[in-house]
Amino acid sequence: MPTITIDPNDFAELLGQRLDEAELERQLDLVKGEFKGRDEAGNFRVELNDTNRPDLWSAEGIARQLRAARGRRRDYSFFQGSPVGEIRVESALADIRPFVGAFAARGLRVTEKSLIGLIQTQEKLAENFGRARRDVAIGVYNLGRITFPVHYRAVRPVEHRYTPLGCDEPMSLEAILQRHPKGVQYGGILAGRERVPLLVDAAGLTLSMPPIINSRELGEVVPGDANLFVEATATNLFSLVLALNILACDLADRGARIERIRTVYPYDTPLGREVDLPRQLDRAIQIPLAEFSRLLGVPVQGVEADRVLEHYGCEVSFDGERLLVQPPPTRADYLHPVDVVEDFAIARGYETFEPRLPRDFTIGRLDVRSAYEDAVRRIMVGLGFEELFSNILTSRSSLADALRCPEQPLVEVANVMNENYAALRHLILPCLLAAEGQSATAAYPHRLFETGEVAVFDDAAPHGSRTEVHLCALLAHPQATLSELHADLEFLAQELGREFELVETMRPELIGGRAAAVRLSGREVGFFGEVHPEVLERFAIGVPAVAFELFLDRMM
Repeated sequence: MPTITIDPNDFAELLGQRLDEAELERQLDLVKGEFKGRDEAGNFRVELNDTNRPDLWSAEGIARQLRAARGRRRDYSFFQGSPVGEIRVESALADIRPFVGAFAARGLRVTEKSLIGLIQTQEKLAENFGRARRDVAIGVYNLGRITFPVHYRAVRPVEHRYTPLGCDEPMSLEAILQRHPKGVQYGGILAGRERVPLLVDAAGLTLSMPPIINSRELGEVVPGDANLFVEATATNLFSLVLALNILACDLADRGARIERIRTVYPYDTPLGREVDLPRQLDRAIQIPLAEFSRLLGVPVQGVEADRVLEHYGCEVSFDGERLLVQPPPTRADYLHPVDVVEDFAIARGYETFEPRLPRDFTIGRLDVRSAYEDAVRRIMVGLGFEELFSNILTSRSSLADALRCPEQPLVEVANVMNENYAALRHLILPCLLAAEGQSATAAYPHRLFETGEVAVFDDAAPHGSRTEVHLCALLAHPQATLSELHADLEFLAQELGREFELVETMRPELIGGRAAAVRLSGREVGFFGEVHPEVLERFAIGVPAVAFELFLDRMM
């Protein structure tokens, strides 16, 4: 979860009120935050427990939410109006890094504290929300030195030179990618590209090579600067819009006057060929008033729902039966009416709901499936395997690309805030492989297993997917063989009173000729085989590995 540091004096100025630690801790419930004490410099440390709210990953964002709760919500006028500058995009960027946007911030008094806060927010958004700049990267520049229009170009790495931040002499783009610390760190994003992105102004001055490093000439912001140019490049246009909306509101809260910048594309985008930013995101949710009472278990009146949600920063209209709720432009986390009800409960305060003991008395017992899982766990532990507990949400790349099946249909998150948690696993195997890739320093052999839920994409299911329970086991050591793990699979079958049949098959994550489907009474209930060398390499595993994965639901 993101943890940020906040200067107490700066926060008091943003909030318009000084809070002691006890009061801050209480009010952080409004942002799903936890007070983690102070650092050595006396700054507040706050951990945010909602990764779907990147607008709260800054002192400005937290202060904005707390001010709204006090009835001091601010409406921002800069989401409308004519642009004051233009970015022109070359067609070649469509297949490299297709989206760019920006805004201008004038009249800002950049202090050392506000600059530290801006850099912290920029880094949190780019590293967490932007998945280490792969999806979104942000640059901040001195606006006064830039001549419009700005050009977003695709150039060969040997064709252009500029002086990057942290250096005194010009370097070619190729040299920056190979030798500059940021090029070494982020250069993999552009690996294999004949051309790379470049931002230059009308005078030919370089702004940056996104998403790597700004130029020293235009991209070095220092205390005392008053006018800023804030740009972002991205692979997803809506993620770019959200990131810029957040930064625009943060800077406006510090006194800046925000002006829109137009991006002109030579190709179609989800928002057209001319996109003015910042802009409002249409994430309105319509919800029947009765849903509040049904989900919360207490009567909720329309006037109360309207008032509470307005104080949480939303725009609300009520027709007597339904509410239309539009979250603020810094949020894109509304997917379902339940999200609106949750915001209402948070804003009203959970302490206002009267606790009530259950009215029905029942005797609980383990579900049949859970009991079966526990039996399987006991057998696997008895065989000397160590149990893992992995996240069900993970990255698409680890589930598809790393397993050599890039077109694998997956159950994916619609409004991704972090690409590391973008899809639900359809197999447990990639989770074990990821753990094995981090375990090279541990003594071999490695015998790992996990039992848990997976989500299988299924058009015929009511919601387009179905949940299954799987068991996966992985054996890894320099002399790992199929026969060694096959003995464990046979013992497991014997203990469960089952008789498996192995039938040769082909799977992209396994070596051809060393892969088998596991069948029970003619029905496929899993797979077994040796992990393909390309898969091992992608997970940074340096020894052979064999695995089986069983679909326990089909075996009960």
